[in-house]
Amino acid sequence: MPLPPSTPQDTQAAIAVVVIFVAACSVIYWRTALKVLLIVALILVMYGVVTGFQGASALLDTHHH
Repeated sequence: MPLPPSTPQDTQAAIAVVVIFVAACSVIYWRTALKVLLIVALILVMYGVVTGFQGASALLDTHHH
């Protein structure tokens, strides 16, 4: 049986539950939470840099052709 499509409200509620859970865990295990937060921030920065380079190269390719 296929699942019904999710609505934005369902997605926001799920994100809120995850954020509350992570906040509660970070209060208890704050040192581990800081390490995880640092790792996630580094991953997001690397993703942004790669995406930026791809966007810039695509923009430059359109000007050179």
